[in-house]
Amino acid sequence: KADDTKGQYSPDWDLAVTTLNEKATGSLRRALLVLLGAVGLVLLIACANVANLQLARAASRSREIAVRVALGASPADLVRQLLIESLLLALAGGLLGLVLAVWSVPALLSLGGGRGLPAATDVHVDSTVLLFALAVSLLTGLVFGLAPAIRVARTSLHESLKEGGRGVAADRGGLALRRSLVVATVALALMLLAGAGLLIRS
Repeated sequence: KADDTKGQYSPDWDLAVTTLNEKATGSLRRALLVLLGAVGLVLLIACANVANLQLARAASRSREIAVRVALGASPADLVRQLLIESLLLALAGGLLGLVLAVWSVPALLSLGGGRGLPAATDVHVDSTVLLFALAVSLLTGLVFGLAPAIRVARTSLHESLKEGGRGVAADRGGLALRRSLVVATVALALMLLAGAGLLIRS
């Protein structure tokens, strides 16, 4: 419309600019970030538990590892074998998680889980999710399988054969690492519990 006082035209409409993230997540962006942090804590707790179990299993296999070393296996061979076992375990867990995600996402959306989410109809498991799950599975399997593998590779041949497979008590370094993992697991669980309580309160 015309502005007679200035001889210019002033528009009678406004322009609002929103980012793509705001358009996709709406008012749930902060809640989704909190949920992502909680999922990360659960992943760390699970990985710490699996690493602890692998350390205990490796300690119980000390005699087997000693026999392999006596037959000519190098520390690199032992690390490679245990890392492959860890990666296979991580990939199996990632595959199970993907199956649960494919089944649960439609169920959650049908129950109103996408309420307040503008792009709820576009939520699905696609190739990006598959690649992300594969990368996370490989990374966690490599990182949390490395410590048990290195620990086993440093096993003393003489001590392991002398203990006759009862190397759990003799492996003080491994026991200390397992206790540290238990402490880390409890600390992460308490953080997750406190975060969940605050999320429910707010």
